[in-house]
Amino acid sequence: MAEVARFDIQRFVQLSRAVDLSDLDWQAAAHHGISDDERRILRYMADTEAHTILYLRDLLAGHTAHDPEVTAFLACWVYEETHHGIALDRFLAEVGYPSSKNQYTRVAAGAAFAEEVEAFLSQSAAKLTPHFAAAHMAWGALNEATAAAAYTALARTTGNPELAKLVTKLARDERRHYSFYYHQADMRLRAHPLARFLCRSALNLFWGPVGIGVGGTREVIELIFARFFSDREGRAEIDRIEAQIRALPGQSAFSKLSQARDRSLRGNHAMASITGVAHRLRFPQEAVSGEQRRRDFA
Repeated sequence: MAEVARFDIQRFVQLSRAVDLSDLDWQAAAHHGISDDERRILRYMADTEAHTILYLRDLLAGHTAHDPEVTAFLACWVYEETHHGIALDRFLAEVGYPSSKNQYTRVAAGAAFAEEVEAFLSQSAAKLTPHFAAAHMAWGALNEATAAAAYTALARTTGNPELAKLVTKLARDERRHYSFYYHQADMRLRAHPLARFLCRSALNLFWGPVGIGVGGTREVIELIFARFFSDREGRAEIDRIEAQIRALPGQSAFSKLSQARDRSLRGNHAMASITGVAHRLRFPQEAVSGEQRRRDFA
């Protein structure tokens, strides 16, 4: 297997910054508005990004806390991801959907029990052996790749040009993060068979779409797969990401991502037949502008 090109951590740190919002036209964003589906998806994305710091505790458990390259990356990563959440929160507020004052606390308190169990197990494994870090890195690569894909798909499908501009910036950051995680996973998986076994076991037993235990519900995950990854182009993108994970040493049987897609699409179709969601997915909703929402509630 050919080695992945080395990640330049010094350059990454030097270029790290909060997402630039200076070129966004907030009045235009409010004028164009967003659909109800976009509102639900953006709320999930904002909550997931804002709670990135909850995952930092897992990534710094055990031996990775002593790796200067990993800690330098994570310091920048959590800063950038936190500002993704801030940017999405501001966008939602500008188009008429502000978050509640206690949004962060409420979402953090509602984290699924399964999320806590997984955190305990991963932290324990990370303290026992340095080879579990490979699982954390592969997991991170998978989450960053799917986040970038979702942002890119939203940019392509939204009728709000300012939203497209914003999420394109976020997707660019997620791809930078993916590059680090993937390089680290590849390097660590090559180093030891125990790393390959632990990574394979962790992904197959515990991986699920990012944010599902924090801000995401099953219905929102199904909506994202239905809107962005149900057509030929979307399915191909999921297959491409999964192929990249399978290319990592010892992970050739990984299929949890396509399984999650297929399960979500089945669930979405079943719900559509009952509630009429199918009509909304086929005929996109008319976006409601922030200006209109403010008039409605005046």
